[in-house]
Amino acid sequence: MRNAAAVVAACAAFALLATFAQAASASPSRIHVVQQLLLDGKSVQSATGVTVTFGAAVRHTLQIGEIISDGTRIDVPAHLVVVVASSGGKSTTQLEPGASLTFLSTGSGELVSTNGGTSRFDIVPHSLDFFRVQSGEALTASVHGTEFSVDVASGGVTYNCTRGEVNITKTGYLLIGERRVRASLIDVISAASRPEVAYHPTVMWYLARFPNFADAERYYRVRLEAAERSGDADAINAARLNLGNVQRLRGRYAEALNTFSPALAFYRHEGDRDRAATALEGIGLIEYNEERPVEALTLFRQALEVFQELGDLRGEADAFRNIGNIEINRGRYTEALQSQEESLALYRRFGDRDGEARTLTNIATIADDEGRYDESLVYLGQALPLFEAAADRDGEAIVYQQTGNVQLDSHHYSKALAPLRRAFVIYREIGDPGREGYAMFNIGTVQEKQGNYDEASASLRQSVALLRGLGGGSFDSPLMEMGVVEEKETRYADSLRDLKESLGYFQDAEDRFEEAQDRREIGIVESDLGHYEDGIASLGRALELFKQLGDRIEIANTERTVARIQKAHDRRVGPTP
Repeated sequence: MRNAAAVVAACAAFALLATFAQAASASPSRIHVVQQLLLDGKSVQSATGVTVTFGAAVRHTLQIGEIISDGTRIDVPAHLVVVVASSGGKSTTQLEPGASLTFLSTGSGELVSTNGGTSRFDIVPHSLDFFRVQSGEALTASVHGTEFSVDVASGGVTYNCTRGEVNITKTGYLLIGERRVRASLIDVISAASRPEVAYHPTVMWYLARFPNFADAERYYRVRLEAAERSGDADAINAARLNLGNVQRLRGRYAEALNTFSPALAFYRHEGDRDRAATALEGIGLIEYNEERPVEALTLFRQALEVFQELGDLRGEADAFRNIGNIEINRGRYTEALQSQEESLALYRRFGDRDGEARTLTNIATIADDEGRYDESLVYLGQALPLFEAAADRDGEAIVYQQTGNVQLDSHHYSKALAPLRRAFVIYREIGDPGREGYAMFNIGTVQEKQGNYDEASASLRQSVALLRGLGGGSFDSPLMEMGVVEEKETRYADSLRDLKESLGYFQDAEDRFEEAQDRREIGIVESDLGHYEDGIASLGRALELFKQLGDRIEIANTERTVARIQKAHDRRVGPTP
């Protein structure tokens, strides 16, 4: 229902250089080497005043032939140009005066991060599986063979393509009606048509605004048609990924699959393994949303294998988190925790605060499900300031809701209501009626545990109304809980009606655990009404389902309920003459 990550000290430049070279030698594929230093346009063998940072180790010299290992940040002073080339000359990076760049990953692909100033990149066509340049958390330029520059200035990022094409992934929010949806969408620039683009991402960056999901889908379909008219295959398939993501967010999973599939086929035909893995991940999310975890897990693992082979840290982090989410839902907490911790370390490595916060929240969910409530609250406490720093109110609400649920699970009911109500308010403010409804469901559950049945009943009715308005059977669990409260209020007819309605939704969804719980509650109400034979029969069906699921706790609970009701029935019938 709530489914809802060695300090290096150096006494001399030589010692530090040896550390860098040693780390770089661990990479079997390729390395980066300082190729040229230009001081006021004149070639020099070494330069001072530059800042080279690797972990906690910092020095201020750079020389020709020096190896730059993954994880190294270079801050270039005025009047100096630094040119770094990969082994084999597959890529060249030129840091202009004032530029700052971090070399994150080197393999059959490359990942760097621009921290400021202007950097220029020249990648030999068809030589690398990918070359990505991150600019903060919001923008990533992705290319295979091209020449382009990235200029990071205060409040803005400018891309200029002088050969080939550049795919630019923007991460922010779609505002659809009153609902904010976190999304990643792709722009394509090229030397031939649109060579330059500038962005001004804010903490709360809206990529686009639409009155409703239908208008959003219509817009991205028009963008796809325009790309198709251009005949630019790269732009066409980037547009397919955009459209597929919007269709998935809208819940139109069959259409999204039909949109992603030709993009996957194109990237496989082109031998573009990195983008093929991205398309695989998109299809995996569709399978996940449609509650086909085995199929989704297979796709996520295929994508992970490719990302790891290529050295694509961001893709690897996302894939680990997706795999961990599936394992959480399957109750495989050891495997889930391992995947989430792998993801967390990667997000921290390349500075993705949002990814770090969401993974911390997932780890908190694992700790909660395993009964480690204090640990869960610690992880949530680490996630909240990360969401707040990013002005990610959706993430804030998730933390508040999960905090309330941990307090509920640990029976600290008085501590649960405040964070749950805070989550409810945020969901209402950002226009997410689905999560608003589930936050109110959690509030009603707490009130029921406190014995405040009138308040619980009102909260659960509000939850059901919000979720029923979304269509489908998303209100099934709140409706069952409402039936439970009505039974405690001795409103047996209302209780039986609501329990039987929710049972139908659980059966349609093939949710056997919830079905078993519902049947047990129906049996209790039938017995309250004096229909003991019906009640014992309903409890028997519930017990059979719990035995099929192997849930020993619920088996014991149900057997105790059967014994209690059987005893009441025997007293009513009396001894046999």
